[in-house]
Amino acid sequence: MIMNGTLKHIEHAGHGVLRENRVLAALFGLLLLSRLLYPFVNSPLDHLFSDPQRHWDNGARFLNPGILGSSDPYLYQAWIYLLRLIAHGNRATILLGCGILCAAMPYGWYRTLRELQPKRRALLGALLIGLIPESISLYAYFMNETLLLALMGFCFWLTLRAHRKRTLAAFAAAAVVWIFAATTRIVALPMAAGCLAWALTEQAQPLKAALTAGVIAALVLVPAGLHARAKLGFFAPFGNLYFNEIYSVSGKHDIAVDYGADGSYQFGCPSFYNATFFPFSAWTTDRTGVVSIAIDLNEGRRTWIAEKSRVRAENTFPAWKARFENFLYLLFGQDWPNADRNSVFGWLALWTRWIWAPLIAAVCWGLWRGRYRGAARLLPICGLGTLGLLLLQSEGVMEARFREPIDAILIGAALLLRAGRRGPAPQAASGAPGQIA
Repeated sequence: MIMNGTLKHIEHAGHGVLRENRVLAALFGLLLLSRLLYPFVNSPLDHLFSDPQRHWDNGARFLNPGILGSSDPYLYQAWIYLLRLIAHGNRATILLGCGILCAAMPYGWYRTLRELQPKRRALLGALLIGLIPESISLYAYFMNETLLLALMGFCFWLTLRAHRKRTLAAFAAAAVVWIFAATTRIVALPMAAGCLAWALTEQAQPLKAALTAGVIAALVLVPAGLHARAKLGFFAPFGNLYFNEIYSVSGKHDIAVDYGADGSYQFGCPSFYNATFFPFSAWTTDRTGVVSIAIDLNEGRRTWIAEKSRVRAENTFPAWKARFENFLYLLFGQDWPNADRNSVFGWLALWTRWIWAPLIAAVCWGLWRGRYRGAARLLPICGLGTLGLLLLQSEGVMEARFREPIDAILIGAALLLRAGRRGPAPQAASGAPGQIA
């Protein structure tokens, strides 16, 4: 009787779990559909200005880049070029491409969490990540981060998969998506190096795997560097880093650059124009003035290096203040351009930005207390490590937007931390990497 009662209880519990998984899967499917259709409701084609306009134009000139196209990262330009080529001007096709990126973002994170957690927790986590307002509102614009956010979940999934399967093919797949991410925005490069090095430790032939990753990287980095060289005059596979370095060390509010026959431009960081602590304070940067530089594109790197040295010597803005402001922008600044108070998700992105500092503190606490074990350490180490690099660097002025690729990593890490409080979870898959203790 006792045995029969126990078996019935287990069977009933099993049916309950299956029903719950079906409900969660249905909700997740609805979320993916909603994100797929979001660009049709809030179209990036209706927001062509400033950076979104530049990215859209870069795609049109991808095969014959101008100075702005040669300066920007490579892969998003390639994506826009292919999208425009396939669409032939058809608006619905363009918006569908944007919607696919929007829907891919939480799906990649479901696959990542599924490597570490049972299906129920993975679905719950992916639902939460897919509801981050900033990750939805961003897809109303043509921005590099729309591609990067879509790639990040797949990067971690394929890294964990390569670590679990230990095959060369699985490692090569991880290398492909990581090099795509790194050439979309350089912020992904340290994570790419760390994750691939970690996955490499499980390879039976690490030298062969490393050479494979090197070949894959070369197949992307060489065209990217030549694309930049077309106008810049020097090989720059991650885009022109000198521009942001000069702007940062100048200590000025704006930067004006004269490219001679290729035109003159003036730029200002959105962090300087949008109140960091809105609506509680109207404070913005203490920087003032405009730094002006003249670049001879026939001289390659030479004039960039010379102008950087000159601007650095003329700077009077304290280094400690620049670093402190960067800290404030990264953690509390308004996401631009997607924190638009005239749209629902833009308004939500504006207000939910206050959750990130406490979430970062919680993940730091969990890592310090040893709450993560085995492969589960990957997310907090990558998220916090990248955040630390952004805070310590002095090569660019920070924007809240630069933190967006890390936000989903931090939520994933926090979910693993919460799961750890209940004790060890069942294996997510046969041979899956280590679980939370």
